Amino acid sequence: MLTGNKGEWSELYALIKLMSDGKLFQSDIDLNIDPQNVYDVIAAYKKDVGYDLKFERNDSIKVYKIEDDVKTLIVEKSFTDFKDMSHLLLEGIKEGAGKTFKLPLLDKYFDELKVAKVQAGAKSKADLKLRIYDHRLAKEADLGFSIKSLLGSQSTLFNPDVEGNFIFEVNEFDVNSISKFNQETYTAPKITNRIRRIEQEGFVTTFAGIQSTQLRLNLKMIDGDMPDIMAWALYFRYRDKKSSLIDITNTLENEDPLNLYQGTDSGQKMYEYKLKKFLMDSAMGMTTKTPWHGEYDSFGGVVIVKKDGDIVCFHVYDLNLFRNYLLKNTFLEQPGTGEDAANPGNANPMSAKKYYYGWLYEENDKCYFKINLQVRFLN
Repeated sequence: MLTGNKGEWSELYALIKLMSDGKLFQSDIDLNIDPQNVYDVIAAYKKDVGYDLKFERNDSIKVYKIEDDVKTLIVEKSFTDFKDMSHLLLEGIKEGAGKTFKLPLLDKYFDELKVAKVQAGAKSKADLKLRIYDHRLAKEADLGFSIKSLLGSQSTLFNPDVEGNFIFEVNEFDVNSISKFNQETYTAPKITNRIRRIEQEGFVTTFAGIQSTQLRLNLKMIDGDMPDIMAWALYFRYRDKKSSLIDITNTLENEDPLNLYQGTDSGQKMYEYKLKKFLMDSAMGMTTKTPWHGEYDSFGGVVIVKKDGDIVCFHVYDLNLFRNYLLKNTFLEQPGTGEDAANPGNANPMSAKKYYYGWLYEENDKCYFKINLQVRFLN
């Protein structure tokens, strides 16, 4: 019996519904269907346990099993069959409880289709691979899409990681006062309280580095300034207690912590542009751990599963529209800090999420603190 969370089940839902509908609509910036931009769905592909599945759409939907380069017809279904499956999937996902759950009413369908796992392979950059007909180019293409689901809790654009901490140095801070400082500032919102008190007491904070070397390299791949921009985005998020990327971008543009404008008013919005590039690459598969090469080849864009079950997409042809959507609809989340409530300023080894950040600590007679990076979609 298959098991998955709402995001994983949404991958399978998107495949089934798109094969049923035969259409993939472009979205506008507010997730409304753009009827002028639509792609015909010709086929879908799914990697399964030890074999691949291909769903072909003509007068019906034929499902093939591909193993050792041998293509075998498994079953032929009507569009109505797939429509019924998509309805059951949608209701099951909406009603699903717990971190993961089963959908027993669909087991007989999955057995027929030889679907043995819910999600795409962990090594796959794309959650869903489709063959579409693009009327703008007048040709067919096999393209991979990332899937973001709004059916569950707020979908993550950039996942937190134990090494995804940005490190800041508090210059000339008395390391002997760190323990007292952490205890006195352990009241919600503790990170905001600590940053504001550091500023109130006149200490200067500087960006010192990123815990993950690979994340630093990935950000550099996007833009040479990206590590510093993300660091100050995180800093302002807590200092000002404003988490939306729109608000944070405005602060970066106004305060210009990297002195990009050198006192001039060019109207270019460099911080906004660079942050959009980060959000775009995150949507396309950039993570903390895996080397990012900035390649969008054979990648179609992002499919959004809306709360009502409708499906829209942002195609890579429409990069500006997609980037604007991302900036408007994302925020910097606060993952669990892992701080020990009984001993502020120290890690709690029993913490479920061991990101371990948000308090002052001493290293080589210098004072530092860390902030973890996570980006979520606003629902």
